[in-house]
Amino acid sequence: MSRVSRSEDGVLEPRLRLGEVVARGAAYGLGAAVCLAVAAFVVREHDVRVDLLEATAFLGLLAGAVLLLTGLFFWASSSGEVLRWRDFPTTGGPYDAVPVVAPALVRTGVFLLVPVPVAFGLGELVASAAVGSWLWGA
Repeated sequence: MSRVSRSEDGVLEPRLRLGEVVARGAAYGLGAAVCLAVAAFVVREHDVRVDLLEATAFLGLLAGAVLLLTGLFFWASSSGEVLRWRDFPTTGGPYDAVPVVAPALVRTGVFLLVPVPVAFGLGELVASAAVGSWLWGA
């Protein structure tokens, strides 16, 4: 990562890049997927385990898609002037917050979308497991 410095108007340079923001959100999402897998096997009852995984998959997909699409729209609307949260004091008006919120929404959307395939896959595995197996639960 390159060195960060302030420009004449007080904004941190270099500006955020979409790929870096998505990569960080995906890294956070991988950590959440590991936590989800551990939590799924801490829950002992079969029906509760399946419900947890299905609800996580559905809500993650719904909320992640909405936040990611909103963030990408804000990113496109800010025309390359995407700012960090630390740059919020340099904004002048209420509409100047859009370039600050865009990367947060993109990162959160990707963070929520990454565990969805894990939750869906584990939910299918647990639902189709043989009764009495360790994957079925109690």
